[in-house]
Amino acid sequence: MKSLLNFYNNFYVNREQRVVMLRSSFFIVLFLLISFQASSSEFWENAKQDVVSPFTTDALTIFEVGGGLTILTLLLKNDAKKLQKNIADKRPLGKSSKVGDFLGQVTPNIGYVLFMGGDYLFNKNEKSLDRTILMTKATLYAGAVADITKIAVHEKRPNGSDHSFPSGHSTTAFAFSSVVMMEHSLPWGIAANAMAAFVGFSRLNDNAHYLQDVIAGATIGSMYGVGLYYAQKKREEIKQNNTSVFLVIPTDRGLAANYSIDF
Repeated sequence: MKSLLNFYNNFYVNREQRVVMLRSSFFIVLFLLISFQASSSEFWENAKQDVVSPFTTDALTIFEVGGGLTILTLLLKNDAKKLQKNIADKRPLGKSSKVGDFLGQVTPNIGYVLFMGGDYLFNKNEKSLDRTILMTKATLYAGAVADITKIAVHEKRPNGSDHSFPSGHSTTAFAFSSVVMMEHSLPWGIAANAMAAFVGFSRLNDNAHYLQDVIAGATIGSMYGVGLYYAQKKREEIKQNNTSVFLVIPTDRGLAANYSIDF
């Protein structure tokens, strides 16, 4: 483990460049996947549905609860800062916090996309393709919202650097865990959410974020993972219900054609 962490520290020089590179790779993957799946008009219509999916699906509950907790933490900002400072001073995670940093750099998201994408390419498993697209979208939409919010709020981190609110690590980690929770069995969902919680706590441990940053990031990531899952499921149900039939019927005078479509 020590040698792996040393490789990680030596190979990656700049944190911001690393995040930009990983997210850019997701944009490329998303573009390639969607271009094979939909026409231009369908793509943009789906994109509009995806952007608002946290507010038009059952994911709205996550937004309401997470948003409420974020506001409550902001109202108790002084107490939250004391809690964060206490954690940062004691550093209960020790050197293992670097694992949390690593996992918060979109690492599990990329690993999931590569695994599921490979399963589709080699085994033609359509479900794996759907999961690949879902994880890519959840990571990108949640990450974009977090980045835009960072620039708009422009809050100083507890360590003095910029762009504290919300936590990007927590955002992408919970985007990952929410997709796994919706798509896979309960044990996998529990494990993924435990990993995401570890990432969030590591940001407090490393004096990189306040508690409200982590809660907001977890909310953004989870609401997009769940919201996009329901949006994608709804589109699949519509496609299954939209059936058309074309019949050619022989008659005394020749042939008669009939076309019908069910919505």
